[in-house]
Amino acid sequence: MTHNQFSSGLESANLVVTSDPVHQAWSAIEKQKQINPNAEPTLCNVTQESNLTIIAFGTPLGSLLEEEGLVSSSALKADNFTDFEFLGTKSNKSFSINQAAIKLFRANYDELNRKKTKLIELSKTSLVIITGRSMGGSVATLFTLWLLKGLDLLKTKRPLCITFGSPLVGDEHLRQCVLQFTTWKSCFLHVASNQDPTPKHFLTRNTSGAYKPFGTFLLCSSSGCACSEDPDLILEQLVTTNSQSAQNQDPNIEFRYGQALEDLKHKALCKSSSQSIERERDPLQASIVTQLLAIGVLAQQQPDTEMKNQIRRMKKHETELLIQKKKNSGSDKKLNKMKTCLALFEWYKKESNFLNTGYYDMYKKQCNPSDINVSEYKKRLWNFWEDTVTEVENKPQMEGSPLGVRWLWAGTNYRRMIEPLHIAEFYKKSGARNYKNGGKRPKHFILLEQWLEKEIKGKAKRQMSATSNEDSCFWAHVEDAIILCNLLNNGESVTDVEKVTYKEELKKFEDYVWDVIDNYAVCPDIFLEKGSFMRWWKQYKGIVGSSYSSQLADYMNSRSYLKYT
Repeated sequence: MTHNQFSSGLESANLVVTSDPVHQAWSAIEKQKQINPNAEPTLCNVTQESNLTIIAFGTPLGSLLEEEGLVSSSALKADNFTDFEFLGTKSNKSFSINQAAIKLFRANYDELNRKKTKLIELSKTSLVIITGRSMGGSVATLFTLWLLKGLDLLKTKRPLCITFGSPLVGDEHLRQCVLQFTTWKSCFLHVASNQDPTPKHFLTRNTSGAYKPFGTFLLCSSSGCACSEDPDLILEQLVTTNSQSAQNQDPNIEFRYGQALEDLKHKALCKSSSQSIERERDPLQASIVTQLLAIGVLAQQQPDTEMKNQIRRMKKHETELLIQKKKNSGSDKKLNKMKTCLALFEWYKKESNFLNTGYYDMYKKQCNPSDINVSEYKKRLWNFWEDTVTEVENKPQMEGSPLGVRWLWAGTNYRRMIEPLHIAEFYKKSGARNYKNGGKRPKHFILLEQWLEKEIKGKAKRQMSATSNEDSCFWAHVEDAIILCNLLNNGESVTDVEKVTYKEELKKFEDYVWDVIDNYAVCPDIFLEKGSFMRWWKQYKGIVGSSYSSQLADYMNSRSYLKYT
C-alpha cells in the first residue's frame, strides 16, 4: 500500500505532462514574449479561448533575483499593505514573503487588481490558469492566493496556478497559512528542472533555511519526472539536484521548458519508464530510488552514504504520511460515532418526559441511575467537539462558516443537546448566575453558534429536531429569571431601584419566551409540570398578579401550551 502511494508520484507526473493545462500555460508564456520580443515585457497578459482564460506573468528585465530576502507580514502591515493579512491565523499571525516578489506585486498593484476583478467574474464559466516563469511565477503564486480569497469555490471553477522555474515565494509560516485552506493546495503546480538553477536560486544563499515550498512540485530531468507535495523532500531534492550545467548556468538565462515538456510527454505516452531497479528488494525503496533517478537527483551508480541517508529519510516520511492518511480518513467515522453517541441522549429525554420532569431538570437533580451514563457520554462528546472547534479556530477565518455544512449541523445538534446539561451543572453551584453574558460560557459553544449564524445568514430557516431548543442557552435564561423572582420575593433585602430593574429584566425575558414559543423554537418539554420553566411561570405569575395580561400570560393562563407541538 505504501509502495503504491509513493509510486503515485511517478504516475501523477506522467498524468501532468500528458495533460493540456501545463502545455497551454507554457504556450501562453511563449506567446507573451512573441508579442514584442525587442521591448521590455509587461508583467502579465491575459488570453481567452472558449472556456479557458490564461493570465501569463512574464519576467521583466532586472527582475530582482538578487533580492533574496524575506519581508514579514507585520512589516508589510506597518507599511500599510494588508492585502495578504487574510492568510494569518491565530497560531500563525505572522509570515514572510520573498522581497522581490512582493515588490513586483506592489509595483503593479492597480493593474493586478483590475485583472483580479475580471477573473472573479470569468471563473464562474471559464477555467482560469495563472502562470509565470522565474520571478513571474512567484508573482503568479501571490496573485493566485489573492484571487482565491475573492472566490466562492462552491460556485466557481477552481483556478490553477502553474509556474515554471519559479523561486520559492515564502517561509514555513506562509506554507502553514496556505495549508489551512484545505482546497487551495491543489491549485498550485510548480514545474522545476534539474537543469534550471532558478527554482533553487535563494537556497544557495544564507536564506536557504528560511524558504519552504507549498503546492505540488513537478521535478523533472532528461531521464523523467516525478510529483511531490512534501515540503522537506522537495527542498532537499532541489538542493541535492546539483548538475554541472545548473552550477554554471546564469539564472537570468531562461531554461526552455517547452522542449523538456514535449520530451517528457513523449516518454510518458510511450510508457518509457525510468531505469528498472532490480537490485532493490524493498518495494518502497525501489519506488524511491526510481523517483530519484527520474528527477536526476540520483545517478545510475550505487548510492553513496549521503544518498542512502536521504532514501532512509524519505522512507520514514512516507510511513508517517500513510499513518496520517489513515488518521484523517477516520475523522468522518469518528463523527458518525459521535452522532450515534448523541442519539443515546434522545432515549434519556424520553425517560425524563415520562417522569414529567424534563431533560434539563432530571440531569440537574442527578437522582436517576442513567445520569451516570449520560455524564460519561457528555464528556466524550465534549472532548471531541472542543478539540474539533479548537483545530478549526486556528485556521484562517473567511466569510461563511469555517466548518463544512455536514460538520456544522452535527456541531449544532451537539450544542443544542449538550449545552443545557452543562448549564444544569453550572446552576447547581451556589450563587451561580448570568451564564451567557457573564463570561462563563465555554468558548466552543460560542464559536459553534457564531459559525451557524454565518452559515444561515440570508438563507431559509432549516428545520431542526423537535427534541431540542434552538437557543442552547434557553435554560440559562430560565435560571436567571428564577433568580430574579426569588430576589423580588425576598423584598426586605431589595431596594426600590433594584425592584424596578429586576421587573424590567423579567419583562425582557417574558418577551423572549413568547418569541421562541410563537416561532416554535422550543420543544414541548419546557411545559412539563415538574420542570424549571413552569416553576418560573408560577413565581412570575405571583409577582405580576392574576389580572396581568400579555401574549404570554394569556397563552399560559388559557393552558394553550397543552396543544403546543
